[in-house]
Amino acid sequence: MKPYTKYLFLTVAALSLGACQTTSDKNAGPQTSKNERIDAAIEKAAITASGKGSTSATLIALEKQYKRNTDQPAYALSYAQGLRQAGFLNRAATVLSPFAKGEDAYDGVKTEMSMIALGLGDYDMAEKFAQQAIIQNPSDHFAYQNLGIALDAKEMHPEAERAFRKGLEHWQGDPTTVMNNLALNLATQGYIEEAIEVLEKAKALSPDRIEIERNLRIIRTLNER
Repeated sequence: MKPYTKYLFLTVAALSLGACQTTSDKNAGPQTSKNERIDAAIEKAAITASGKGSTSATLIALEKQYKRNTDQPAYALSYAQGLRQAGFLNRAATVLSPFAKGEDAYDGVKTEMSMIALGLGDYDMAEKFAQQAIIQNPSDHFAYQNLGIALDAKEMHPEAERAFRKGLEHWQGDPTTVMNNLALNLATQGYIEEAIEVLEKAKALSPDRIEIERNLRIIRTLNER
């Protein structure tokens, strides 16, 4: 690893707390309808709490929802995301891992497992789940980014670069996080001018992102030296 890489920091993109899916059965009777109304109320409480910035309230609501539907991957995924974002990584892995087996896992489960593994510092597991997520969905931009972060952590920088570029190709929404990671990867490989160019474009897109400005300043200093 090059001596200046200790100053560079990859950004792990946080997956947003998605609204959980609910199921209905017209023949299930009044008890099922009652349960669905309870689930809907819990989901509404989770969304409201999330909008107000109350992490603990959001997590409590998601936990209640999950406990009522422990066999449903959509609820497990939402709860695991909430746990990860609150810092309860081992619990998140425990909740979600039963649904991560097989090639036909629920959409987003393997990507979330790779995110959890990154948080735990298990880069081999993060790489494995990210690869599986990409096989399941070749357009999963979060999975490509998670793969790039894992490979960079394992000092497999050219392979990480390819993953970041693939993620950027499929990215939806603000791409500055993956652009930031790509730029740091390029700097680590010694491609300083290209790294600066990527960061300048990212800064133009998101001028208020402090980490982009910081990394741009560091890499410009490296270029001057």
